[in-house]
Amino acid sequence: MTGVVMYLELVSGRGGSLVAKYFTRNLGNALAVADKLKAAGLRPNIVRSNANYVVYIASADLLKSAGRDETVRKAIALYLADKAKNGTTRQREIAEKILKRNPLFQPMAFCILKAGIAMNRLISKTPSLAYMWNQQQQTCRIEHMFH
Repeated sequence: MTGVVMYLELVSGRGGSLVAKYFTRNLGNALAVADKLKAAGLRPNIVRSNANYVVYIASADLLKSAGRDETVRKAIALYLADKAKNGTTRQREIAEKILKRNPLFQPMAFCILKAGIAMNRLISKTPSLAYMWNQQQQTCRIEHMFH
C-alpha cells in the first residue's frame, strides 16, 4: 500500500473488525505516512499509544483498498485464513465472519478456511496422529541442537 508496511490486526469490538496499523515513535513519520495513505485515497487515523504513534486504517477503507489492489487482497485473505485456522476462539469467529461476509475473499481464502477446518477436525478425531507429529517435531529439534 503506497510503500508503507502495515500490520494487520483483528479487533474484538462490536462485531469484530480488521485494521491495518503502522507504528512509529516519531510524530513526523506518523504524519508523513498518513499523508501517503491519504494520497492513495484512504482515510488514516493517528492515535498515541504509550511511547508510539499508531497510524491505522479502519475496516471499510482497508476492504476498499483490497478491492483495488490484488497484493493487499491476498495479504488480507491469507491473514484471515491463518487466524480462522490457528487463532484464538474469538479470532476464529471474527475471521470467519469477515471471510463469509465479503465476497472479495470468497474464491481465495474460503477454500483455505475450509481446508484448515477439515484438517483440524481430522486431527481432533485422531489424536494419535497429532501426538506422533508433535513427538517427531520435538525429536528433530533435539537432534538438530546436538549436531
